[in-house]
Amino acid sequence: MRAYELTGFGGPEVLRLGVRSTPLPGPRDVVVDVRAVGLNPVDVLQRSGSFRFANPVRFPVVPGNEFSGVVSAIGAEVTSLSVGDTVFGRTDKARLGALAEQVAVEERLVARMPRGLDFVTAAAVPLAGTTALQAIRDALEVRAGDRLLITGGSSTVGMFAVQLAARAGARVTTTASAGSAPLLRDLGADEVIDYRTQAIDTGPGSFGKVFDLVGEPLPDVVARGGRLVTVSATPTPGSVRHDYAMPPWRAVLLETALRLATVGPRRRARRGGYTYRFLSMRPSGDDLRELGSLIDDGALRVKIDSTYDFARAAEAFARVESRRAKGKVVLVLP
Repeated sequence: MRAYELTGFGGPEVLRLGVRSTPLPGPRDVVVDVRAVGLNPVDVLQRSGSFRFANPVRFPVVPGNEFSGVVSAIGAEVTSLSVGDTVFGRTDKARLGALAEQVAVEERLVARMPRGLDFVTAAAVPLAGTTALQAIRDALEVRAGDRLLITGGSSTVGMFAVQLAARAGARVTTTASAGSAPLLRDLGADEVIDYRTQAIDTGPGSFGKVFDLVGEPLPDVVARGGRLVTVSATPTPGSVRHDYAMPPWRAVLLETALRLATVGPRRRARRGGYTYRFLSMRPSGDDLRELGSLIDDGALRVKIDSTYDFARAAEAFARVESRRAKGKVVLVLP
């Protein structure tokens, strides 16, 4: 099969198109003939080596986090899926492998595609959709009447989060450019702050809950007893420890480094009387089924920025790295 490989950590030059053996399913795996692959900022971070300490890899390695396609083989212990099923999924964080014509992935990490979606749109859901769902539903526990701030609302995660929070009954404020404001209001945002011309200066304690998608320091607007959850700043201790298998000595070093690196924001949170944590999303077929049900019911919309043929991965990555994408960038396989 054709597959993109990383030959090392670095910039665009380390990504090459090669040929690899067709994957075989383990007992609990399904093999999927990939039809579309979603690209994300985390793909760029993985290529550059941002996770090299937590997840050392042997090169060449096939990158790629999310996909849609058709099941072509199943392991002996697979019970919920059959050959021919159309599915979408998020790969295991340590295995990756979606940027290929076929990928082997655990059954528990995939779900049948929503009825109303094509392959391109389905590939745009798993990573961003699951991240937003786990933030709004679990980490922040957003409820009706909550005052919620989402920074970076025009990102793919942000657009999912705005819709999920609005559906929960929260009053949603988000930051974005003026050009993105009409779309975000249409998705459910009550207020859009133009980050280029407006500051988030509505007074201390204005928001009971904050979802940070930008990774920049925020003014003290979190209410006492509130929560601030980030997916863009340095991970907090304990947040990524179980994402990757590692020996005890590596886990101790990782936790020590994260504890030191996050002293500032954790100290500000203690002084402000709110909780602060980094959310590392957990790949989940159950969450994909929940997202799929919302999509089928018309309660959740998916925004595509652009599509590229599989052979044009370098251009697709450049679009992601430009930070100008308004929606998901997707690679399409024949």
